[in-house]
Amino acid sequence: MKIKQYVRFVGYNKNSKVPTMSLNSETNKYCCSRCGAGGYSIGLYARVKKISNQEAYNELLKMDCYSPNKVEVEISPINILADIELRDKVYRDLLDKLKLEGQHKNYLRKIGLLDSSIEDNLYRTVPKNYIKRRLISHILSKKYDLAGIPGMFQEEDFKWCFNRYNGFFVPVFDNNGYIQGLSIHLDKPFNNSEDIWFSSNGKINGTATKNYIMKSNITHNTTNVILTDSFILGHLIKDTLNLPVISFQNISNSYMILNEIQNTNVRNITFIIRTPNCNNNLDYIINRIFRDLLPLGYNLDTKCVSNYKDIFNLDFFDNSLLVKTI
Repeated sequence: MKIKQYVRFVGYNKNSKVPTMSLNSETNKYCCSRCGAGGYSIGLYARVKKISNQEAYNELLKMDCYSPNKVEVEISPINILADIELRDKVYRDLLDKLKLEGQHKNYLRKIGLLDSSIEDNLYRTVPKNYIKRRLISHILSKKYDLAGIPGMFQEEDFKWCFNRYNGFFVPVFDNNGYIQGLSIHLDKPFNNSEDIWFSSNGKINGTATKNYIMKSNITHNTTNVILTDSFILGHLIKDTLNLPVISFQNISNSYMILNEIQNTNVRNITFIIRTPNCNNNLDYIINRIFRDLLPLGYNLDTKCVSNYKDIFNLDFFDNSLLVKTI
């Protein structure tokens, strides 16, 4: 049963002459009906004390509150990742309110994607306008609980928003077509990477994302599969070549890949990477995955592309473990 207590918090809202603040002890949320402020108790403490949420969290952890049943507490993230059904609804609603700018549509066309694929994959430009991001976030917050949705966070006035990025959203789908998370393809590389996750870790009421992978055209009978470190390249291979492909971003071991190919007949794995020897992290990932998979009997190979369209060359797959199925 939810326990809801109405209180007057003069130290927070001095204009209140009657109880206007509701505090739900089950969900740990508060809301002031007079000024519209709301959020979690840590945010309320931070606002009253005029400190950051992180400082408030640390202070509350150190408080020696009396309890006859006091036990050690386990420190965990404030926001737990929302289930995939809710993430899918929020992200689709977000993308539906955005459009793909001409520069990004032309980029996708130049690498070989058809307009139908561009629309089906739901690419959208990240809005640069701050007011637009605030307005979209406000609309979404009226329909969904955004606490638990990576990328969304509250600002100092406790209104929802998401950050500006110079680039476009790339949805990462699961096997059932749900959007697991959003990757962002940057206009200019950052830390030797063209792609980052849409995340709000460390923000007020923010949520960290996970390193998802995306697989396509893989069945129990699949014997050959392509691995790529780019979701866009994964979309391109799926939509144009119809080949089995697993796309990833920022993973550091083979576990996630093994999880996706277990219970299949996959034996031959070909890495298609965009530029060799330019990304130390990617080199580490490839070496680590090779080291993990070779003893398990998988046959591994790499193919490098300097341009996405290289995969369309007739001789690209020559001398490769991968056998074309189209």
